[in-house]
Amino acid sequence: NMKQILTVLALIFSFTVNAQVFDGVSVSGDLATAVSKFKVKGYKLRKYIENGVIMDGKVGNRNIELFIFVTPKSKKIYKFTLYFEEQTSWSSLKGDYDKYYEIFKEKYGKPDEDYSFFSNPYEAGDGYEMTAVKLEKAIFSAYWFKRENATIAISISKYKQVEITYENDTNMNLKKKEISVIENSIF
Repeated sequence: NMKQILTVLALIFSFTVNAQVFDGVSVSGDLATAVSKFKVKGYKLRKYIENGVIMDGKVGNRNIELFIFVTPKSKKIYKFTLYFEEQTSWSSLKGDYDKYYEIFKEKYGKPDEDYSFFSNPYEAGDGYEMTAVKLEKAIFSAYWFKRENATIAISISKYKQVEITYENDTNMNLKKKEISVIENSIF
């Protein structure tokens, strides 16, 4: 129906601006700027966490939780992780995963790494898929590396949610260096 078509178009639009952009906000820069840009789009700041924030928002009529992470010293954004709402059935969770997987595959090509399997004793069709998800025995993840200085990943999390991650490759390296400096100064 028309509502579903508009929802999918809105989602595609929010994912296709640029590899390093989610919903029009760059996966770089400082936290205050990103937070204010998301607030303008209707996101609400839920809370500050160590090295970042959690915001609640909507993308294409879907509720999401957005985690924004910054490097420990220079406080540069290095990662956005977003979670769609928890699903109660395997068919809806897998349907969500497949939909976003196809959006990313269309945009970035074949994933560099791609996993979709259940670990023993679980298997597709056994009726215990959601138990497998909770126990991290359902491995559904795809990764696209070095796409315009970004790594993009989609996976099914143990919390029964589709999880999408955008990492700024340059700032991920900066984070590693800063943590190393901090650890070296302690030990």
